Amino acid sequence: MPTPQPPAHPARTLEQGAAAIERPEDGVWVFRGVTLAARDGVSLAADIYYPARADAPVPALLERTPYGRGLARFAGFGMAAARAGYAFMIQDVRGRGDSGGRFHMMTNHPDEGMDGIDTWGWLIAQPWCDGRLGTVGGSFSAANQQAMALHRPAGLRAQVLRDAGTNYRQRMFRYHGAFNVGVALPWAIEHGLQSPQARDDAAVRAALTAMREQSAQWPDMLPLRRGQSPLAAAPDYEDVYFAMLETADDTPYWHNPTVRLEGRWDEYPDDVAILMTSGWFAHHANANLDKLRELGRRARRPVCLIMGPWVHSPAMLEATSAGEAEFGAAAAEHGPINATWLSWLDRHVRGQEAAREAEPPLRYFVMGLGDGHKTPEGRIFHGGQWRTSAQWPLAGTVATPYYLHGDGRLDPARPVADAAPLAYRYDPADPCPGIGASSLQSETFPAFVLPGPRDQRCRPTLTACRGSDRPLAERDDVLVFQTDPLPRACEVTGALSVQLHVASTAPDTDFSARLIDVYPPSADFPDGFALLLSEGILRMRYRDDRAVGELLEPGREYIARIELNPTSNVFKAGHRIRLDVSSSWFPEYDVNPNTGEPLGAHTHTRVATQTVYVDGLRASHIVLPLQPIATEGTSA
Repeated sequence: MPTPQPPAHPARTLEQGAAAIERPEDGVWVFRGVTLAARDGVSLAADIYYPARADAPVPALLERTPYGRGLARFAGFGMAAARAGYAFMIQDVRGRGDSGGRFHMMTNHPDEGMDGIDTWGWLIAQPWCDGRLGTVGGSFSAANQQAMALHRPAGLRAQVLRDAGTNYRQRMFRYHGAFNVGVALPWAIEHGLQSPQARDDAAVRAALTAMREQSAQWPDMLPLRRGQSPLAAAPDYEDVYFAMLETADDTPYWHNPTVRLEGRWDEYPDDVAILMTSGWFAHHANANLDKLRELGRRARRPVCLIMGPWVHSPAMLEATSAGEAEFGAAAAEHGPINATWLSWLDRHVRGQEAAREAEPPLRYFVMGLGDGHKTPEGRIFHGGQWRTSAQWPLAGTVATPYYLHGDGRLDPARPVADAAPLAYRYDPADPCPGIGASSLQSETFPAFVLPGPRDQRCRPTLTACRGSDRPLAERDDVLVFQTDPLPRACEVTGALSVQLHVASTAPDTDFSARLIDVYPPSADFPDGFALLLSEGILRMRYRDDRAVGELLEPGREYIARIELNPTSNVFKAGHRIRLDVSSSWFPEYDVNPNTGEPLGAHTHTRVATQTVYVDGLRASHIVLPLQPIATEGTSA
C-alpha cells in the first residue's frame, strides 16, 4: 500500500521538517518531530496536527508543555482542533522531551515567554498559518502562556488558561513562607524520572523509581538534604526542589515572568480574550480571581473564569468529585473540555463573537446543597449548583467577623474584654497531619498527601497520622471553634481571611487555619462528617507579607493574618461552621522547627508554646463573606 502523501498546499513545508508523518482515517495530518531553533540556537521539538482538507492557510493554536507532548490528552485535543479547522502545535519546552537545552522549573531561559515568542515567530512565517493565534493549556502550560503574552505577540487573539498562578512564592511552591512539600517533592521525583540521567542510566532510573514507590516513607525522610537522597542522581531536579526550599525571601529567583504575573498587569495585552478555569480546592483559586478582576478591568475583549468544585487537575470542567466529596453531574455542566476550549477559540480566534450573547465574566459553583448521603464510592454527597456574576467580590457580600471564644464558640458576637487566652504546645516532632488540601490531584501518592475536601479524621494508612484514626479535633495541638447548629442555611462565598492575635515562645513558628463544614450524625455517617473546605498557613517570619524574613521576639504579641483559599458553600440548617487553628499541616507543608535557623538547613527542633488571644481587645476572628441565600437562578 503506498505511503500517503501530505497535501501539496498549504502544508508542504511540514513534510520536509517532520521526523514522521501520519494520516489517520479521519483526515487529520500529524507531523511528528517538527523542530525549530530558538534565538539562542536551542532546538525545540513539536508535533503539529493539521486539517488535511484545508485549501488555504488556517489559524494556529499553540501549547508548550514540560510533561511530554505525546500524552493522550494532547493528541485528543490536537485531533479535535484539526477537525475544527486549526493547526495545533504541541511543543516540548526546552530541556524536556526531545527539545534541547536545560530545564529549570522557575528560571527557564531566563524567561519561558521568549521561547514562546520564537515559536510564534516561526508559526506566522509558515505559508499554512493565516497569522491568527490562540494559546491553550493548563498549569505550567498556562503559566508560560502568560509569560508569552507579556511580550504582546502580534496576532494573539485568545487564550485558554487552566489554573495558573500569579505569584508562585506567595501561593504555590511556597505559601506565605511555608514550603509546599506536597507539590514540590512528588513533582521533582516524577520529572526526575524523565531526566536525561534517568533515561540513560538504569541505576539512576531504578533509584528514583524506588523512591517514587516508597512515598509512604517520605514523611519520615523529611527534611531532605542536598546530595542525600536519590534525587541527587538527577541534579537539575534536585536543584529545583532545594532552590524552592532554601529561597524563602522574595529574591529575583521568584520574579521570572513565568511565575510572577502579579505586578505586571499593565503589561498584559488588552485585546486578548481569556478563558480561565480553576477550582475551590486548586492551588491558584485566589490567583485566578485576581486575574479576573485585574485583567478584566483593563481588557477590551472578554475575560472569563469558570470556578468549579475541583482540585488542580487536567480533569477540570469534567470532574464531579474531589477528595471525599461528590458534587453531582451538575459539576461537569461546562464540559467536555475540548468542546469548551474550541467553542471559546472559535468565537475569539475566528471572530465569531457575534454568534452568541456575551459571556458572564464569572461562572462559579456553589457547594453544599446536597443531602449528605454516602455514594457507592464512599463519598459524601455535598452537591451544589452553578451561578453567574458580573463581578468579584459578589455584589451584596457582607464581610462578617466570626470571633473565637475561650469556650470553643465561633460567633459573630465579640468576646468579653477579660477573656483568658488559650494555649497549646506545638512539637515539630509530632506535627498535626494535613487531611485534605488545595493540592495536586495525586492519588499516585495516597500515603503522602490527600488532596481535596476530606473528613477531618486521621487514617492509619496516612503516614503522617502515625497509625491513628482519631479526629484531628481531639489533638492537643488543635484549637477548635464552632458555631451552634445553624437554625437556618448560611451561604459563604468569597475570599477568606483569619486574623489571630498570638504569641510564641519560639523565634519563628507557623500558624495554620482551616474552615470546615460540620455535618450532624446520620445513618450513613454515624459520627458526622467534618468536611474541609479551605486551609491556609503562615510562617511568622514572613508575617504581613514581608519580602525578607524577620524573626519574632519570643513572648511578644503579634497579629497572624492567614489567607485561606476562597470558597462558595452553603452551610445547611443543622450544620456547624468550624474553624481549626494549629501550627502545622504536615506533610503538605514543611514543619517549622521553631528555631529561627535558615530554612531548609536547621540542625534541631524545639517545642513552642503558642498563645492565642480571644478577648474583646485582641479579638481573634475569621471574616466570612456572607451572601443572601438563593436556591436557584443566578446572582449578579
